[in-house]
Amino acid sequence: MTIFKNYLKDPLSTIAVNTTLLIFGIIFFVLFVFTMIMIEETQENPIRQEHIKQHDDEQVKYDQMINLLDSINNKLDD
Repeated sequence: MTIFKNYLKDPLSTIAVNTTLLIFGIIFFVLFVFTMIMIEETQENPIRQEHIKQHDDEQVKYDQMINLLDSINNKLDD
């Protein structure tokens, strides 16, 4: 208990310890999040794969719509 009281009496050591703990906490959090993202990316997730395929399908449909609209505009111009 006396160590804690001495720790609170000296403001510079309090700031130094708190800053060090904060920096290590931030570094640990960033590494933890990065690790979780890497684990998530390496796992086969069927729902995510289906979602990505839907985006590809939507892009194909969008391209087809653009081509159709272009052909309609060309016919209207003629």
